Amino acid sequence: MNSRCVTRSLGLLTALAAISTLTAPVALAAPAAPAAPAASMTSKDDFNGDGYEDLVVATPNGRFEPGKDRPGYVSVLYGSKSGLKVSGKQILRQGAGGVPGTPQDDDRFGSSIASADLDRDGYTDLIIGVSGEGPTPESPRYGETLVMWGGEKGLTRGTRVTDQFKGAQWVLPGDFDGDGHLDLLAHAQSALRVMHGPFDADGKPARESVTAVETPEDYLYRGVHELKTGDVNGDGITDVVGVYRTKDDGEGWYSRPVFWKGTSDGLAAHRPVANRQHGFSAGSVAVGDVNGDGHDDIALGLTRDHVYGPQVRRGGQVTYIKGSAKGPLPSRHRTFHLDSPRVPGTFKDNAGFGAELAIGDLNGDKYGEIVVGSDWMTVDGVAGAGSVITLPGTASGPTSDKSREFTQNTQGVPGAAEYGDALGTDIKLIDGNGDGREEVAASALREDEKTGAVWVFPSGKSGLTGSGSFVYGPRALGLPADKGLRFGSAYTP
Repeated sequence: MNSRCVTRSLGLLTALAAISTLTAPVALAAPAAPAAPAASMTSKDDFNGDGYEDLVVATPNGRFEPGKDRPGYVSVLYGSKSGLKVSGKQILRQGAGGVPGTPQDDDRFGSSIASADLDRDGYTDLIIGVSGEGPTPESPRYGETLVMWGGEKGLTRGTRVTDQFKGAQWVLPGDFDGDGHLDLLAHAQSALRVMHGPFDADGKPARESVTAVETPEDYLYRGVHELKTGDVNGDGITDVVGVYRTKDDGEGWYSRPVFWKGTSDGLAAHRPVANRQHGFSAGSVAVGDVNGDGHDDIALGLTRDHVYGPQVRRGGQVTYIKGSAKGPLPSRHRTFHLDSPRVPGTFKDNAGFGAELAIGDLNGDKYGEIVVGSDWMTVDGVAGAGSVITLPGTASGPTSDKSREFTQNTQGVPGAAEYGDALGTDIKLIDGNGDGREEVAASALREDEKTGAVWVFPSGKSGLTGSGSFVYGPRALGLPADKGLRFGSAYTP
């Protein structure tokens, strides 16, 4: 790595430490690396630079040998021309394979993960939080963050950012001021904090900005519990969409979507994704271009696990809001639920339709499908088995025409629908074979007494398919399959 790349790495590591601790940064140098292709700030999870996306699953409750209790690990399946393969797995854990540290009980390595090309060498890097890290198992757990550097051979070199600070959380890369430099965003202490690049030789960002998250004083609880990024107004500057939760004095929980516009000065103050005629609640959110017009759209999921009340359809609902040069257009919204025409699934109370969402092009037509996790869907009479439902994208937005449902009972899909498996609890889109079509990784966190597992569904010209799908979990990785592990509970944003 040349001196300019070292400088960038130094500054970005400092930024991570500052975001995590909200204290003064500590400059640390990154390890040297070989020359690589030109960097892309918006590169996806391609850790070895081969052009195929890789799939990362963090398992902070996991163990890899007897006698250790929740040291945690992170697994990586590397993409290839033939797609993701479990045979090409990599297990990241402390003290092995270039990962700094020593595994201890309750370290919870992988308590948070994020990805970005931090040193701008063309390889995506992986940021890993270790929330329970401390000098000894009996010591106070201050937490730490590690960076595993991408390279030609994948994730083989790690750097400990600092020994005593809380693990990074809500770290999202983007260009939040449109200057062409990578920025890092984190949510902490009821504020969004952005460290703006570029970073100088002393490891300092060009500037920092903090955008407060404010609520009326009479609200008892406030906070953001989900953040997604995209370019909703199509101006080339990264925007942020979040779900903001409050609890007032006696009226109960409110869960509202909010929008932070990216500007040349950084993130503007948030505003509701609503207007006087149209108000929305949400528990999950996805951002992506559904109608192919160059503006990212917003999908909001709402189930009775998020908010309970007459505004929530019994089985859950998904609301699409169009993006535009003016930002979100609440008046241009469309709501889907299990009682909508042509939407598949079993209409029952608490089916969880909208528990998790993602947007991506599954069939290569340049329109983004909305992928809906329905984690408590009844399948062939089996309650709580869960499913994944796709709503195709068109020039006029999402449609229920040709929407499809995938379960463990779908032809070609391994496994069998069982009570409480909760397929669709978490979703990650990934192009593991480089064909321009996103595949779907879907978690069933309650599979096998909450051991958890991940199903990977391939895609083709007709969209998602069960043919060629596979499932993997701790056993397939050669690791202990403990009850309560919840494998698949954390993907990169």
